[in-house]
Amino acid sequence: MNKYGVIVYEGGKFKEQNLLNLGDYVQSTAAKQFLPEVNHHVTREGMHLYNDESIKMIMNAWYMANPENFPPSNKITPLYVSVHLNSSIIDRIFRPEVIEHFKKHQPIGCRDNHTRDLLRAKGVDAYYSGCMTLTLGHTYKRKNISDEVIFADIMHDSLSMKQLLKQPLRLGKRILNGRIKELSVKRDVLQKYFDEDVLNRAVYIDQMVPYINADVGFEMADKYLKRLSSARFVVTSRIHTALPCLAMGTPVIFVNGGFKTKVDNCRFDGLFDFFNRIDVDSSGNSKCNFSFSGEKINIRTVLKNKDLHVPFANDLIKKCQDFTL
Repeated sequence: MNKYGVIVYEGGKFKEQNLLNLGDYVQSTAAKQFLPEVNHHVTREGMHLYNDESIKMIMNAWYMANPENFPPSNKITPLYVSVHLNSSIIDRIFRPEVIEHFKKHQPIGCRDNHTRDLLRAKGVDAYYSGCMTLTLGHTYKRKNISDEVIFADIMHDSLSMKQLLKQPLRLGKRILNGRIKELSVKRDVLQKYFDEDVLNRAVYIDQMVPYINADVGFEMADKYLKRLSSARFVVTSRIHTALPCLAMGTPVIFVNGGFKTKVDNCRFDGLFDFFNRIDVDSSGNSKCNFSFSGEKINIRTVLKNKDLHVPFANDLIKKCQDFTL
């Protein structure tokens, strides 16, 4: 009888920093839905230390804050799909034993084209799989639709004045480099596309949460996904809010702006085309790649998602189901 593990985000730096991205537990929820049971929680940064019974794991994740902790224990049989290798760690992760590990478990499904190309350059058989969160419609269904409009971390890298006042050094730096103007850009973009009633009625959500253990993380992710599934529509700059919305059929608009570094942008290569987007350039000019009736989006505006993600979602579902048979 196979035993199964799921990636969690416990201990170490997660606990020390007292900060977690709820999107990480959304990703693990996407994997968990295909497991007959969960026998072990394995923290992402400690997979190399796992030394219990042999387990199978769907390994969809960002690898990793501590690349010296990769590859995982040989007690873990992995299915690598929706893998992301960030530009911030590629000079430290591609050690010979890591390349050998990936080759042993190829083909490697990659969340973005950036990761696919990095692995191929190292001689690893890799392909673009899309993100596991695209499969969440397998479990979470859109029903009991409310009039709630959710705005989740719009242009979250462009911190609010309230956030910057808590970080005076960062505030000073943004004044000096001119990024302080982003405060007005965010406001101007929202006012350009959404009517005042929507902006006043919307619920504003932060995807970053204080440190939580895995049980609470999965519980919070479940509640968040159910809330997203019943929303009238969602506006966000978080891919692990936007992609689940696509999966569940909740109308979603991705605001593509405020991402200033390669660390951010390499995560999106191959995902952006799935979304109805508002694109904001470095000067604050914006345009959208979809149409809607009326001058601005209101609570009754009919928004229709693209369906380009569907073949990737179906392929991921089949791969995970075959892995857990």
